[in-house]
Amino acid sequence: MKVILEKSLENLGNKDEVVEVSDGYARNFLIPKKLALRATPSEIKQRKEKEKITQKRIKRDKFKAIRIQEMLKEANLVIERGVGEEGKLFGSVTTQDVAEQIKRKFNLEIDHRKIILSEPIRVIGIRKVSIKLHSEVEIYLQVEVRKKDEK
Repeated sequence: MKVILEKSLENLGNKDEVVEVSDGYARNFLIPKKLALRATPSEIKQRKEKEKITQKRIKRDKFKAIRIQEMLKEANLVIERGVGEEGKLFGSVTTQDVAEQIKRKFNLEIDHRKIILSEPIRVIGIRKVSIKLHSEVEIYLQVEVRKKDEK
C-alpha cells in the first residue's frame, strides 16, 4: 500500500514522502497513529499544490528580504540614551529599540525577533548588530549608542 508520511520516520522516509509499505503495517500502525495517510491520487495532487504554494511563498519572502537588505546596506543607526557614571546607560538598548529606530529612519517594519543581539547593549559605543531577514539573507548594521543631550 502506498502512503503519504505525516511525520518523518527513521528507516521509512521524510514528511510528505510517498512510500510503499505493507498493508498491515499501514492499516494497523501508521494510519491509526496518524503517522501516515493513504496515498490516493487526489491526496497526492493536493500535496503537490500545497508544495507549489509553499515554494512561491518562500521565493517571495526571500525576494522581499533581499530588497530590505539593499535598503539597509551600510546603514548606521544612532540611538541616544541617558547615561550615568562610567558611561553606563540607564536601562539598556534591546532588539525592540533597534527595530523602532529602523522604523523611524527607514519606515520599515522589522520583527524584533529577527534582530540578533547576544545581550542587550548597556554601554555607550558602536556595536555590530545582525538581522536575519530570511534563512538565506542576513545583514549587519552598525548601531551607535550615544549620550542623550539634556537640553
